Amino acid sequence: MSSNNYVLYQFGLLKPLQNGFLNLNLRAMKKTILLIAILLASKLSFALEIHQIRISEISSRAINISLDTEATELYYFHSWRSQISGNTITIEAFYIEGFGSTIAYLNNNFEIPINTKRRKVYQLNIRIFYTSLRVSQNSGNLQDQWSGLFSTPLAAPIFLTEPIENNPLHLKYQNPNPGFISVGAKNVTVTILDDSGKIIESKQIQESIYFSHLPDGLYYFRFVHGNAYTTIPVILKK
Repeated sequence: MSSNNYVLYQFGLLKPLQNGFLNLNLRAMKKTILLIAILLASKLSFALEIHQIRISEISSRAINISLDTEATELYYFHSWRSQISGNTITIEAFYIEGFGSTIAYLNNNFEIPINTKRRKVYQLNIRIFYTSLRVSQNSGNLQDQWSGLFSTPLAAPIFLTEPIENNPLHLKYQNPNPGFISVGAKNVTVTILDDSGKIIESKQIQESIYFSHLPDGLYYFRFVHGNAYTTIPVILKK
């Protein structure tokens, strides 16, 4: 038996016949190919997620966007780009594969030039990509994205938690909002804060909340239900 045939025989891809010749074991080969495909798919399905976003003031002319990401495998920051169009700020961050042991979190900071003393509501869009050094710079597969609102001036740093679509409370709302949010749970505690962080109301709700009695403007709604919680920005416009 040749060395190549011996290897195949060891993996069950060849089987001896009664006359002493070797024949392909198609069933074992199919199982092996399927196993290799599964292993390759699991290797390619790299999961990179946004964990938290922090917005703070650097000066009267710039803010800092602190981005925490997490993954199940080692990865490194590669590059980033940003765009400001009207009141919309878009940040795209690119990460590359790493080598060695696993890492849980990575923090990166991005300076965005805006007038922090001007009273204005901004929409922040953040997209993160997993790329490779073998591909062109600033391109890759979209892994996660987040979109939300914040206003200037910043009275204090703002912490934005996980994207709302990943939250088990299944909140349904729109921006601008006429004064209604649907909640996919009962006995939920909601706290309403204004754009300076001052608490306006705090109460327990059942599957929905109405707040059209409040003046138009930007508010932050903090929902807590057991171990599940999230905070969302809402622009009230009746």
